[in-house]
Amino acid sequence: MTRFTRRDFLKTGCITASALGAGSNAMAFFAAPNELAAATGDTLVIVFLRGAMDGLSFLPPGQNSVFRADYEANRTNTRVPTSGAGAALTLNGTDWALHPRASGLRNLYNAGHAAFVVAAGQVKPDPVVRSHFEAQSNLEFGFGGGAGNGIGWLTRHLVSAGLPANVPLPAVSMGSITASSLLGSSDAITMNSGSDFRLDTFHWSWQEDDAAHGLTGAVTRMNALWNGNATALEQAGVEALGSLALLRPIDFNLYNASSHPNGYQPAGGANYALQYNSGFGSQLCNVAQLIKRNVGLRAVTIDLGNWDTHVGQGNPTQSYDWFGNQVSSLSDGLSAFYTDLSSGATNYMQHVSVIVVSEFGRRVLENSDGGTDHGYGNVITVLGGSVNGGTVYGTYPGLGNGQLYENVDVAVTTDYRRVISEALIRRMGNPNVYYAFPGYSDYTPIGIFQGVDLPPGDYDSIFRNGFEGA
Repeated sequence: MTRFTRRDFLKTGCITASALGAGSNAMAFFAAPNELAAATGDTLVIVFLRGAMDGLSFLPPGQNSVFRADYEANRTNTRVPTSGAGAALTLNGTDWALHPRASGLRNLYNAGHAAFVVAAGQVKPDPVVRSHFEAQSNLEFGFGGGAGNGIGWLTRHLVSAGLPANVPLPAVSMGSITASSLLGSSDAITMNSGSDFRLDTFHWSWQEDDAAHGLTGAVTRMNALWNGNATALEQAGVEALGSLALLRPIDFNLYNASSHPNGYQPAGGANYALQYNSGFGSQLCNVAQLIKRNVGLRAVTIDLGNWDTHVGQGNPTQSYDWFGNQVSSLSDGLSAFYTDLSSGATNYMQHVSVIVVSEFGRRVLENSDGGTDHGYGNVITVLGGSVNGGTVYGTYPGLGNGQLYENVDVAVTTDYRRVISEALIRRMGNPNVYYAFPGYSDYTPIGIFQGVDLPPGDYDSIFRNGFEGA
């Protein structure tokens, strides 16, 4: 990451204006690293549960909870029982329970490596947004319910985090398209899987160099085409080839003695195999490989979709439980990821934090189709080696009459930006949380993450004195 000068601003402004005029997706940065920011080298993984997960089925009130009676009064076809077949899993030291298909997360919670934040979400969007598209956009651009400007909050974090200039691969968006939280970043690459990050327009042999026979592959030859930094296009070409050179030698497939002898072997007996066909597990496995290779990975986004359960949501007592299958993919994948990175001589999870979010929750009262409709407050899941786990955080407003938001939804008492801001400050060493989240203020730590507290602030050198010399 380099400093941003007045000349850079003028050049980028002209390039951006031209690009926008041509209808392309331009990238512009209007910040420089805060002198107070000192990147720690940790990795922040954001898992987005797209479609609005039902937090009341994922983390229902336990048998002894004061909220249990109201929960059961509103839920029949989607109820998670606390005894008998399909009973919820107890969590040590709390009156909350966990969906029975989330045993991996329950084990991490009881071991002190995972935590949950209840009644969390986007505070005070006016009015509350219950559109998937708008709510996801608001959350990823980081405006807490306001309109975004095409620059994601993770991008603003990266440019204000004080990263060293020589970080090979700062950010990855796992998926077929770039997550909105990383839009505008020239440091992020997008890939559905590591094995797909190739130039496939050439014959397979053109991908390789053969020094013994004096042959140079086409990918290497392309370096001569993109060897300058005069324009934004040239810089993008150089960065793309650099990423290709970094990832091309890696066999991202799981180890197989015959087909993939150089494939990846997860540590600690971590089993990604069950999740591999779904894509979520394979992407987590790829991320684990990148973290272990010390490529400088600081930010990762991964999606797990299909949580929009208006019809036939299911419950753990049924032979086919759609919601339970979703929970199993989430829990098993994250459990394998944690086991893989925490096992062995180097406990990588000490420097990895995972935050699981969804755009909003579901309504408290189930509908007549055995599902749940768009709601408001939800659950945030956090895990990592430096998480103060084994705790359910947040103030729960209740599920009774007069306690629900607009008489139908779980109210939000913890802003999602507060949770992420604590991770940025304590784990990533970046105090510029008001720059990452424009319009956000009054941050105070919750205590979820271990680390050093820094005074939260904003930094935007374009609108301050003290430009660097041109």
